[in-house]
Amino acid sequence: MSNYFDEELIEEIKERNHIIDVVSRYVPLKKSGSTYKGLCPFHHEKTPSFVVSEEKQFYHCFGCGQSGDAIHFVMQMEHIDFIDAIHMLGDWAGISIEEYTTSDREKEEIHIKNQLYEINREAALFYYKNLFQTRNDGLKYFYERGLNSQTIKKFGLGYAKDQWELLNRYLLTKGYDQNLIYKAGLVIKRKTKDGYYDRFRNRVIFPIINVAGKVIGFGGRIIDKGEPKYLNSPETPVFNKGNHLYGLNLSKDVIRKKKQIVVVEGYMDVIGLYEGGIYNVVASLGTALTKSQGYLLKRYADEVIIAYDGDTAGKAATLRGLDVLKDVGCSIKVIELADGVDPDEYVRKKGKDAFLEKIKKALPLVDYKIKLAHNENDLTTTEGKIKFVQSITYILKTLKSPIELDAYIQKIALAAHISPEAIKSEIYGNNKGNYQKDSASYKNKYRSKNDRYTNKYDIKPIKPIQKMGYIEAEKSLLKLMMDDKRLFDKIKAIMTCEDFIDEIHIKIAKVMDDLYETNEFISIEMILEKLKQEEIPILHDIYKKVVPIENVNKAFIDYMDVIKKHKLITRKIEIENELKRIEKMEDKTPNEIVRIRELCIDYEKLLKELKKQ
Repeated sequence: MSNYFDEELIEEIKERNHIIDVVSRYVPLKKSGSTYKGLCPFHHEKTPSFVVSEEKQFYHCFGCGQSGDAIHFVMQMEHIDFIDAIHMLGDWAGISIEEYTTSDREKEEIHIKNQLYEINREAALFYYKNLFQTRNDGLKYFYERGLNSQTIKKFGLGYAKDQWELLNRYLLTKGYDQNLIYKAGLVIKRKTKDGYYDRFRNRVIFPIINVAGKVIGFGGRIIDKGEPKYLNSPETPVFNKGNHLYGLNLSKDVIRKKKQIVVVEGYMDVIGLYEGGIYNVVASLGTALTKSQGYLLKRYADEVIIAYDGDTAGKAATLRGLDVLKDVGCSIKVIELADGVDPDEYVRKKGKDAFLEKIKKALPLVDYKIKLAHNENDLTTTEGKIKFVQSITYILKTLKSPIELDAYIQKIALAAHISPEAIKSEIYGNNKGNYQKDSASYKNKYRSKNDRYTNKYDIKPIKPIQKMGYIEAEKSLLKLMMDDKRLFDKIKAIMTCEDFIDEIHIKIAKVMDDLYETNEFISIEMILEKLKQEEIPILHDIYKKVVPIENVNKAFIDYMDVIKKHKLITRKIEIENELKRIEKMEDKTPNEIVRIRELCIDYEKLLKELKKQ
């Protein structure tokens, strides 16, 4: 999308939105030399590895590798596309985006999205006014659910009257194009194709607002009996329900502070909990959680609490959500509610403190699945015990920690009165060797004595380094040079910066050389300040390298040998190619014959050098 924006606009946006100011809206930063540091907002960490360069106007995390400028940062933090990020930053800086647009395609796309945002906003105001114009079933419904006028206003709730074309006629009188009203998903084409009718009728309305504060769609709940009970806007250029979370626009700041987010099923659950004093809550827009929503949750919080309805359908939805969140690396817990009770009802009846206590007692993912399996099977019967163990086998296979696995095996064995060994066999097969092979806790125990790392000081890293290649050897060497000036001086006495092969590695080596001229110790931030943005990922790779701490002298000699060998092999190939080229010539000049002899002499020397490696 950025390719369709005028470069002048992008540069103006960046200049008017200083990256320190932008990042500080979300992350507390502290000055550290010529840069700023803080805890990374994209992954959990206790020691700051998130660096923001004031001079270069970009950020980089040396923990997870996230990197970019102010625009990219807002896109990542707010989970919005490039156009929305440009609009948001433009609003912050008082820049009119339309004044800078030049591409016809860009103008058309921005115009359509802006029109859809305007139409949705106008529709939301229309529904809201309907709710308070006269006493109606919509207002009665919200009052009966325990909401006050302040909460109704906070969420912009509304009411669609039981009329076929009320909204459509209103929007047309406001001057909006019929095709765009249809594109916004607010009306449906008649089967006779001679007109349109309102999508939402006789429903209470829940505007869906993105984190940038724009109305992107609507949800409607039927007042009387009818199907579907809940109706959402269709997919539009500004609305994809799998990419958004209801209520996040209001709860995002609280969630960032608490590092915890409560996920519920419905609109009223979000609103009810919010009114009850629990603000770190969102809903999944009536569908099973998607991976996109999972990544969004992970970006905002360290811990995700699932609080779906206590009925059977709610439990099924919970399991689907758990699996998606687990796949994207979220830390998950589940609140258990009584059958038929939803979070909104629970808070209204028992209060905020009771729900907070439920959060404290929320079950981790594996425990919740085990408990469900336990409840679904009668463990007083042999058949029930077998089904219980078999139903959770696939869960236990996903556990990576041997300690965690053993703890759960013991727990299940106690509950089902089945031996731990029998459960292990069920998980890994009847062949005992398979269990030993697959379980991390047995890997070292059953290796041959000759294959164990019993002598930690007799390190011979040359073989694995050869497999990695010269690039990895150079990175490891630079890591040693970065961490210790004494090692830097020792390496510099043997090889120069120019002896590195990769151009960026040469530059980084030169930067370290310059920094060590005036500093006994250098930091990653000091090096970062001397590099271009596109070179930072290479520095990140070097910083993350793990090199042997024992027998370091042997290690760096091996690294240099790998680099030297690569140069010899490269030169060998060059000589072979040049010899082939000259030998193909029919009439060789005396100089070319002399050149062949020189190349052959060099080739013999190279072969001898390679034999020594």
